[in-house]
Amino acid sequence: MTVQPRPSFKSILGKRLGLGAYGELASNNAGTPIQLTSKAVTASFVISAEAATTADTRDLTITLKDAHGNALDYAEMFEIHVYAASTQLDWSAGGSTGIVQGAAGKLLLVSAKKIFKAITNTSGVWTGTYLDTGTAAAYLGIILPNGVRVAGGLLTNA
Repeated sequence: MTVQPRPSFKSILGKRLGLGAYGELASNNAGTPIQLTSKAVTASFVISAEAATTADTRDLTITLKDAHGNALDYAEMFEIHVYAASTQLDWSAGGSTGIVQGAAGKLLLVSAKKIFKAITNTSGVWTGTYLDTGTAAAYLGIILPNGVRVAGGLLTNA
């Protein structure tokens, strides 16, 4: 488990209240801090070369991270989108089958080959595969629970 920095407190009318290291409301009581937003603020992507493990595929690994650059230590839901360009202004045709689930996390299809709901494992990691036997333009992007969009990179196969 990741060690979290201690919150800083200010005295307000004799009570100690403050913002924790992740923007949560915290007090000097033993209670659980109140989360104002998701801890997930960014993500890192690993997209393999085409056919690294199987023909016409790219292996995908997405790691959700907190404000301190640490991988999350709990499961978090996010959206995966497949775009036609890196500008993220239009949907891709999505490949032959689009994205399929790997060993870490879960995946739910929302719109064929374009939009997916995903859940990381308890280490903040999701894995899957992009399959395309054609050459449709495709770029990976995600939307975090707080609405932040993160561009992931090129998926197009030759």
